[in-house]
Amino acid sequence: MSGFRTIIPMESFDGGLNNKYEPIILEENESQDCLNVVFDDLGGVQTRQGYTVVNDSPVSSNPCDGLYTANWNNGNQSMLAWFGTDMYVLSGATFQTVPSAEGVYVTGVSKNSVMYQNLVFIGDGNTPAYKYDEGVFTRHGVEQASQVADGGAPVSAGTLAGEYNYALAFVNTQVVAGDISTGSVTITASGAGESLLLSGIPVPPQSFGVDAKWLYRTLEGSGVSGAYYFLTTLPVSATTFLDTISSGSLGSEAFSDQGKPPAYEFAITHQERLFCNDSQNPQFLWYSDLGNPFVFASTNFIKIADGDGEKITGLGVQGNSVIVFKENSVWAIYMPSTNDLEWVRIKTNAKYGCVSHRSILEYEQQLMYLGQQNKKITGWYAFLGNTTQPDVTALRVTTMFGDAKSDRIEPDVFQIQPDYKDQSAGLVFDNKLWYAVTYGAGNTANNRVYQFDFVRRSKSRKIGSWVPFTGINANDFTVMEDEIYFGTSLAEGYVYRANDGTYNDNGEPINSYFETKEFDGGEKWRHWEKDFRKAEFTVTTLGNWTVRVSWRIDSDKGIGDGQVVDLNPGGSLWGSMIWGQDTWGGGKNRVDARIDLYGAGKRVAFKFSNENTVDTGFQVARGNCYYNLRGLR
Repeated sequence: MSGFRTIIPMESFDGGLNNKYEPIILEENESQDCLNVVFDDLGGVQTRQGYTVVNDSPVSSNPCDGLYTANWNNGNQSMLAWFGTDMYVLSGATFQTVPSAEGVYVTGVSKNSVMYQNLVFIGDGNTPAYKYDEGVFTRHGVEQASQVADGGAPVSAGTLAGEYNYALAFVNTQVVAGDISTGSVTITASGAGESLLLSGIPVPPQSFGVDAKWLYRTLEGSGVSGAYYFLTTLPVSATTFLDTISSGSLGSEAFSDQGKPPAYEFAITHQERLFCNDSQNPQFLWYSDLGNPFVFASTNFIKIADGDGEKITGLGVQGNSVIVFKENSVWAIYMPSTNDLEWVRIKTNAKYGCVSHRSILEYEQQLMYLGQQNKKITGWYAFLGNTTQPDVTALRVTTMFGDAKSDRIEPDVFQIQPDYKDQSAGLVFDNKLWYAVTYGAGNTANNRVYQFDFVRRSKSRKIGSWVPFTGINANDFTVMEDEIYFGTSLAEGYVYRANDGTYNDNGEPINSYFETKEFDGGEKWRHWEKDFRKAEFTVTTLGNWTVRVSWRIDSDKGIGDGQVVDLNPGGSLWGSMIWGQDTWGGGKNRVDARIDLYGAGKRVAFKFSNENTVDTGFQVARGNCYYNLRGLR
């Protein structure tokens, strides 16, 4: 058999990183080490695209605490960003401060947003929460007035007689009234009948988001302890009102229990309600009234397990259930209807909790999240399963569970810093999941992104390929006009557009490489000595630069031997050719680059690299390695 020529086919390179297992037993398309690469539709590997700064000048000297795109009903979009104590909106290449949102927030605290009824609701765990309405920034809930007026007195003849109590309720722009004022005013009319004047009616601050004021009064003869009924609508600026209205003309009784939302860190929408956590009561799940995101009645909460000591860390939606992620467990609120009396609280079979709300991403009817157990990061999991009616006796759903997705990059997972796990953030874009994390001992800010390409499927039928990105310091992501953006995790005040078509990170080089598994010829020839003769790789001629193809034999610890491949497509186009100098023609999109190998051994691995050079990248589609068998050694 000595001297027999054989071929090692390399049909694709889209398996992603697998640094948990020995390089020799990886699947043919997997990588023992790769960085800053992505995969094309045909199974090739290529350098990821770079990013460009969005804002001409820094917003502040702070990291970005939140980034969100509002998609308004009129078709417009607004990119919102939080830096330091302020909220900003993007205008051209400038982030402008949102009026009334200056000095409102706490620096370094994540801002999480959700859209419902054409409004953006913003939570950061502090009171009050806020909402944004395409230029108008006001409080989320409807505030309760502390008083109705400074005082009042009879002023002229009229129809009113006896004692009357007055109360006031604020009304927001969606015509939702809050609870009536905690204080009231009593005015007594003489038995002959009089008109009553209220004075000093308060004007609420603009940040309260009040569009009108509703005045209420007790009925004639009911005394000061009677119920309140609608009297009239006042403009926001009104400070006086002359009451000449008889009790028979009063309207409906005043609302009660028009509670404000709690101090929530994050919220989601489902079945025409807002659901949110409570930073003051970390085991409580609150929900708004049906179709009314501004009112949270005092009974609108579910305590997710008694006494387990776990706080709620994130929320999601799976089928007809709200999924409640906690520190060590995952729960479901099964909702067969919008009637909260029919809801069932269920503990699922997911074995790991969730580190942060921002790490929960929905894709292909699954919820991916960064998991933890006993405050230790354990990996990424896909929460999946159906939500058919549970066994209400056991209160468990055996068909809902968390499926481990990151076992192949477990060594990297254990390098994610647990003290900063709540900073992890993710986004779904172009059939890929992007996760920003704080990686490596001594780091305190997000400095690495892991991309999970969930459309990739290996020969084992296992879905998904993982690749780490460096050079991207992201605290949060958003998509606007089908482009992906991220806000910096560094104290620099910038937002960047990723996937910008370049091979540089805002002018800096992208360190891009992909190292194959160790190929040994398969089970039959695994232990045979081989003379490695040559390799051929089909590469895309991306531009007038070179990339390096290296090889290492028998797990050599060095950098191996290498050869430079020229990616210049060659040729000239009409109108750009220089006669006597250029070669006529449009050049080639792809070439088969020959790599002359030398050395003997039992196995070989290849590495493609742009050598960490700015404005260069590679794209390798497939390859073959040729060798002669020497004999069994």
